[in-house]
Amino acid sequence: MRIDATVRKETSYILIWVLLLSVIMEAVFLVIGAWEFSVLLGNLIGGLTAVMNFYLLAVTVTKLVNAGETDKLQQKMHASKSLRMAGMVLICVLAIALLKTNPYSTLIPLIFPRIGLAVKKAKQGGGPSAPDDEGSELT
Repeated sequence: MRIDATVRKETSYILIWVLLLSVIMEAVFLVIGAWEFSVLLGNLIGGLTAVMNFYLLAVTVTKLVNAGETDKLQQKMHASKSLRMAGMVLICVLAIALLKTNPYSTLIPLIFPRIGLAVKKAKQGGGPSAPDDEGSELT
């Protein structure tokens, strides 16, 4: 399967924001004296989970739009969101419980894509607004 150029571009944008904000978060943990390996591991797992969630969202939207399934779009997007959220919860709970990652550093990166999208929207002149159901400009 070939990855759509828009999916690649938007996912790369999100990846850059997740990396940038992850470095800042690691620095904050370091400055407050709370840094340990579990912080780094949690940040890696949370960040990768956030990027993968966005990627799966983008692929799902692209696939549904290209297939012309506009009549079932809402239903399939809701099912996709439910599965992705369940997957993110499972990954984070397992990381915290089994790998003993720092809960804050595992969960905070999940909001980094929304921050990146909000900045992008503000730069495009959209201004701050309440996020839509997914927080993506692809939907």
